[in-house]
Amino acid sequence: MPVEHDPLHQRFFTRLGAYEACLMYARRGPILDFYHIYTPVPFRNRGVSGRILVAAFDYARGAGLRVVPSCPYIATEFLPRFPQYQDLVDAGEFPFASVTPGLG
Repeated sequence: MPVEHDPLHQRFFTRLGAYEACLMYARRGPILDFYHIYTPVPFRNRGVSGRILVAAFDYARGAGLRVVPSCPYIATEFLPRFPQYQDLVDAGEFPFASVTPGLG
């Protein structure tokens, strides 16, 4: 089950038959905001999300990038089990979000 990187659409993903599991991110300069990971229900609790996240964090390390784990799963479930990635982590939640005037 290879993990692929699609930088044009800012995601890491793996194909699961007719389904896909993916990590979506936003990038600004040297910062990646890992804001959402999704694994289809039939494939959960099989390590799919972990494999995608390992590939994404390894990419960030190799490219000299920092990571903001806005997704609660990444911050509270993944990182405690994979402390070797803590040195890449910056604090913050949705660092690139902005409020549209009149909407917030």
